[in-house]
Amino acid sequence: MSLVSPSVAEFHLSIEFLLMAVIGGLGSVWGALAGAFAVEWLGDGLRDLIPALIPGATGEVQLVGFGIALVVVIIALPGGIHQAVVGVARWAGRTLLRRTPAEPASATTVAEPALPSVTAPLPRGEVLLEVVGLEKRYGGVVAVDDLSFTIGSGQIVGLIGPNGAGKTTCFNMISGVLAPTAGEVRFLGQRISGRKPSVAAALGLTRTFQNLQVFTSTDVLGNVYMGRYLRGRAGFLRGLLGLQGAEQRGQRERAAEILSTFGLQDAASTPAADLPFGRQRIMEVARALASEPTLLLLDEPMAGLTGQERDRLAELLRGLRDAGLTTLIVEHDVAQVLSIADDVVVLDDGVLIARGDPDHIRAHPAVIAAYLGNDDDAPPAKKKGAPQGRGRA
Repeated sequence: MSLVSPSVAEFHLSIEFLLMAVIGGLGSVWGALAGAFAVEWLGDGLRDLIPALIPGATGEVQLVGFGIALVVVIIALPGGIHQAVVGVARWAGRTLLRRTPAEPASATTVAEPALPSVTAPLPRGEVLLEVVGLEKRYGGVVAVDDLSFTIGSGQIVGLIGPNGAGKTTCFNMISGVLAPTAGEVRFLGQRISGRKPSVAAALGLTRTFQNLQVFTSTDVLGNVYMGRYLRGRAGFLRGLLGLQGAEQRGQRERAAEILSTFGLQDAASTPAADLPFGRQRIMEVARALASEPTLLLLDEPMAGLTGQERDRLAELLRGLRDAGLTTLIVEHDVAQVLSIADDVVVLDDGVLIARGDPDHIRAHPAVIAAYLGNDDDAPPAKKKGAPQGRGRA
């Protein structure tokens, strides 16, 4: 055609485009191509079949056939041809594994999975993140008020406080999800507050969310593999031409290593949506670590985990800390936070009420009052202008 006009995209053609995507498989380039061939084949068949079945039928009756095909695919195979091919490949892989004799496990040696690599940009203890006078207001409601603290390189810092204390709001401002009303956040000497989350991510800041953010359209390995996106170097042109295969294989191998670290290697090919909630939470932390962050922000990572899973995650965080990773963690399990944190920041009603090491926080009157209720002998929980140095309320 020498001219493309709205009349070209008639209803019949629009239906064909929809069918190509749905029958082939949404979210898959190869599925779309397979869907295009399938729809063209189906269209040719219907053009010959319908007049034979219904003498004198017009071309519009072909749409009925397309409609039936669409409903059948949505009900029987929501992922289209792509889902069917992937399912057959997984079945064949499981069958092959069952037929392959397993290596006898050694009774004396058990390989300990390696921790993800960590690159510390600053010497241990130097200021990595600086929060200065951070404030967030929603009209007359003050969610965070004049908050200031620093995080040193190679530390685990806990951010705790009662419900509604402003912890997640603080997280959102640090990571760039929310713009602060006042104040600023500096990471590696650069201001990141009020800028897009991609700016902080490019500098090495990675976070998880309080509510699970899971790619349900892929498996567990695919979720962690997505965390390697920032480490990819293929670019648009190589991706368009399909020349990024070697890099993708390397990234998937790295993702598989991280899965092994978190004990999820047995679920690598399991659809992410089929995992129990606790293992989905662990998978999300693994995906965050796959980007090899400099600063890791964890928003309630232990919610929904069993006691054994919590202990395993705490052990991993300690190992990563020893390797040089800096972590800021929001968690309602205060005992677990105090067991792993080097430093603890306590908020109440958006205000910093205490800062110090875990032993200091355990005995701090304002912290006890915030969690257990006001005490006449306890100092005021919030008083603007109060000292905010280490170990003081």
